[in-house]
Amino acid sequence: MSKLEDRENRRRSTVGKIVGQTPMAAAGSGRRGRPKEDRELKKRISLSVLPSLYEDIQKIAYVQRKSASEVVQEMMEEYRKRHIEKLGEYERLQAGAEVRR
Repeated sequence: MSKLEDRENRRRSTVGKIVGQTPMAAAGSGRRGRPKEDRELKKRISLSVLPSLYEDIQKIAYVQRKSASEVVQEMMEEYRKRHIEKLGEYERLQAGAEVRR
């Protein structure tokens, strides 16, 4: 057998092992990398904003050394704090709607 054939057979053997594995087995025993934390995952959303507004948010983020996403998240958290009573009102309305059903 030539060197080329030998090399090709080894490649096929290795590729066959990888392809034949289940996705979980391919990922390993789960011990590599950082351990998983019990934390809230971020949700990816899409917003429509005026281009000039987005540009200004990007400039502010640049000066603050943050991403535009972090700036928007902070604004949303602040908005939630200022309107926390509305969340309670929403819960009461939902509870009332459940009772009527």
